[in-house]
Amino acid sequence: MPYSLLDEPLFRIRLPDGKHTGATLPEVLAHLSTDDIASFEALQPHQQQPWYSLLVQLGALTLARTAHEDLPDTPREWHTALRALADGDAQAWQLVTDDPAQPAFMQPPIPEGSLKEAKYKDDIPTPDQLDVLITSKSHDVKSTRITAPQPEHWTYALVTLQTMEGFLGRGNYGIVRMNGGFGNRPLVGLTPDLAWGPRFRRDVKVLSDARGDLLDRYDAQGPMLLWTEPWGGAKDEAIYLYDCDPYFVEICRRIRFTTNDDGSLRCWRANTKGQRLDAPDSLNGMTGDPWTPVDKGEGKALTLGEAGFTYQKLHDILLGEDYERPPALQLQSGETNSMYLVARTLVRGQGKTDGLHHRIVPVPSTVTAFLTDNTARDQLAKRAKMRIEKAATVRSKVLYPALSAVLTGRPDERPDSDQLAPWMDAFDRAIDARFFERLWASVEMEQQAAQADWQQLLRDEAEAQFNDAKDHAPQSATRYWRAHSSAQSIFQGALRNHLPESFPEKDAAEPASVQKAKA
Repeated sequence: MPYSLLDEPLFRIRLPDGKHTGATLPEVLAHLSTDDIASFEALQPHQQQPWYSLLVQLGALTLARTAHEDLPDTPREWHTALRALADGDAQAWQLVTDDPAQPAFMQPPIPEGSLKEAKYKDDIPTPDQLDVLITSKSHDVKSTRITAPQPEHWTYALVTLQTMEGFLGRGNYGIVRMNGGFGNRPLVGLTPDLAWGPRFRRDVKVLSDARGDLLDRYDAQGPMLLWTEPWGGAKDEAIYLYDCDPYFVEICRRIRFTTNDDGSLRCWRANTKGQRLDAPDSLNGMTGDPWTPVDKGEGKALTLGEAGFTYQKLHDILLGEDYERPPALQLQSGETNSMYLVARTLVRGQGKTDGLHHRIVPVPSTVTAFLTDNTARDQLAKRAKMRIEKAATVRSKVLYPALSAVLTGRPDERPDSDQLAPWMDAFDRAIDARFFERLWASVEMEQQAAQADWQQLLRDEAEAQFNDAKDHAPQSATRYWRAHSSAQSIFQGALRNHLPESFPEKDAAEPASVQKAKA
């Protein structure tokens, strides 16, 4: 049984009207091109990014390399287009082919002629052992939990492995669309709608419009679907990066599927002696990926840390000058209404996973106008930077000494950071959750009102954590009252010193002559 993505309804999808149905890959793309898909029923959270990226790349390649000026809108047209991308070879869209010298979906031809000769091993019994998710002692996600895998499970896992994986020991090399073997491939972009269809159509257009900027490096007629090229795993078989199409669909491992007697899939793998793509040493993940920000100072693609998409990091990417914003993060012509900032990536470590990070930030229409005007963007970025600095000041100069006094009972003694972490971290989370909401609201405020609004928020959140610590932190009974009195004095003094705009009664109590002098 070939399990053809072109002809068999392998993907269980839910449509916007709630109807569940099976769909072929051409039917999936036709739905996204003309309407929408509510969800892919077997798609796991960490697989959404690679699956979405693949679909968009196929859409962009279809417009660039076939006779279509617009996205196909019928399954038949998509069927023809996908075959054309594989030079007419329908086997390239099957999970299983009888001839190992021919390509299968995301599985390169085997030049040695057989699995045995190429030393493939069938040691991957389930899809969740194939893709990139590595968890510590199965605390987050249980391993080998898919006990009766269907072809769609294997397909999603295969796409995730081949387009997202990094270095995992000798013979297991990673993709070029990340900065180093232990990096990650982030997706950061804007979208007018969070549904699959509108996002797909918007990003296909973004890739099509940005394609010309990449053709000074890449070959407009180069290899697209890298699994269609034979690969024996030797270093000298690597394809030169810039011989490829700008939106090539990458693979990084030698994988093949066969079928068991009951029709279920069996997965085989083989090690390689080098990467699939021959890329310059100075590449650092800067492949022109349409969703990946580039650190301009260090000349490398963004590698997200385990802290994730914090408000500081998103500020740097969206408003700061340190990162080159990828095409998907740039507003397109006519995008003047409300948008969403979508950021997602799976953070990899050495033999571990440091978290699936996904963040959505609504961007109101009042702000999109600022983002298209360089002067207005700079003003907004300056305001955002000042707010970040003020939050850091409150954290270190207000909350930290006050909490220390609560826990130790002495104003000059500092406890271990672990003791303070519950309240310091809670303060960080609270500011993170409100930062963009309040920043966007400030664009319609006068400078002084905006400053007072932000300082009031910082004060409220600092007071919430300080009061919680007084009620719940372990404290010495013999120094309880002295500790609380000292901490309260430190806290109130620091608040008035660093957040004066959050005490409007101070100005009201001062003589008019003093207020006028301040102004």
